[in-house]
Amino acid sequence: MRMKTARLLRFSVLLTLTAWAEDNPLPNPGFEDSDTMWSASGSAQFIPEAAHAGKLGLRVGLASYSADGASVTSARLPVTHGQELALAFHARSQAPCSGAYLWLYNAAGKAVNPPKGCNTACWVSQTNHVWEAYTLRTTVPAGVAAVAVWVHASPGVPGTADYDDFVLTGIAPGAAATPPPAARKSRAAQPVDPASLPPRKKPAIIVLKLDDVKQIRGSVHAAWKRVDEALEARHIKASYGVICETLAEATPEYANWIRTRRASGRVEFWFHGWDHGPHDVDGQPCNEFAGWRYDGMKALVDRSQKAALDKLGFAFLTFGPTGSGAPGPGLDATALQVMRDDPHMKVILYPMPLDEMGKKSAADGKLTILDRVWAVNLESAVGVPDCRRLIEGYAANPEREYFVLQGHPAMWGGERFNEFLRILDFLTAQKVAFMTPSECAAALSKK
Repeated sequence: MRMKTARLLRFSVLLTLTAWAEDNPLPNPGFEDSDTMWSASGSAQFIPEAAHAGKLGLRVGLASYSADGASVTSARLPVTHGQELALAFHARSQAPCSGAYLWLYNAAGKAVNPPKGCNTACWVSQTNHVWEAYTLRTTVPAGVAAVAVWVHASPGVPGTADYDDFVLTGIAPGAAATPPPAARKSRAAQPVDPASLPPRKKPAIIVLKLDDVKQIRGSVHAAWKRVDEALEARHIKASYGVICETLAEATPEYANWIRTRRASGRVEFWFHGWDHGPHDVDGQPCNEFAGWRYDGMKALVDRSQKAALDKLGFAFLTFGPTGSGAPGPGLDATALQVMRDDPHMKVILYPMPLDEMGKKSAADGKLTILDRVWAVNLESAVGVPDCRRLIEGYAANPEREYFVLQGHPAMWGGERFNEFLRILDFLTAQKVAFMTPSECAAALSKK
């Protein structure tokens, strides 16, 4: 009886694989040829243990903390506006760490974001280690010429997920698949042993640039409170960037949370934009601090400073631009000119290494530019603390006097918060001097 059952099971698998070959235009949909016609980076593995049917399956993620995540992209298939597509697959997961998506491309081969109402994401939410069937359905929006399957594992979230048996339907008969671009190579740097670092001639100054304080349901995000409590317990100074739009409706609880921390001298609050959103210039989206004419940029800054004075009792002395996610620069010369003309502003948390635009803005001494070293940061990707990367960069810049380290506390849940604590442990062991931006600027000006 067991032999008969086994023969039936093998026959069923054979029928499934045959159906794929005949009706499924997606090349290598069950990973039987490993990564052929798939582009994989990060923690992706094509292994027997991840197979739902056949000999191989895809495993993404790691059981331990990893700042790299995983990205796996299929071949591209041509589509036209209005086509009805369906993506079916099997997955099992041990943590809510990944999902499968339909990635959209325009006629030039550039990835485009799905318009509102176009569902292209299927998050694998079941975490019971059992294979589940998933289906994603969508209609091809205008301006899209090709699609691909994308499997993504979130960086900084421990746990693995297995994927197999992808079937994509709705593609025109005879459509030719285009191989995906080659994956980016992973960093090959060897881990640096913190104990092996030679002592610096003078302790480095560290400015913790923590972004995106705003009111959430009348208070501060719980993740923010946890980070602030950890810094207070360790007697570490930091700086918090405020998004000013919610100041208009600030509750006494929210405003007092900011005022009491500022009064302690432990935290400097700085200007991080009005709404952290893009704006249109001639029909094109621009980041919040780029693309404005002078009067428009000045009005945004004046409105934000007034909200801070009215609700918090102080004006911002330091500014750091937002990214907003739009193409193009996050900061331009017009925004810097407005900051120079603002009577309160003294320090700029520059979003890049010092360039000619930054040097020109600081030439008369009114503004102090605190620029960045790309290799030394709290996060390797937005919201993903990465202690290993920070140590590598810190070791490679032994003569640098100060570092501005950017992070996003509202995104530091679970093990991401613990990774941030590991970074604090490393920096504390290095006997760095934690300063606010204004303190760092004052220390540099003494020279």
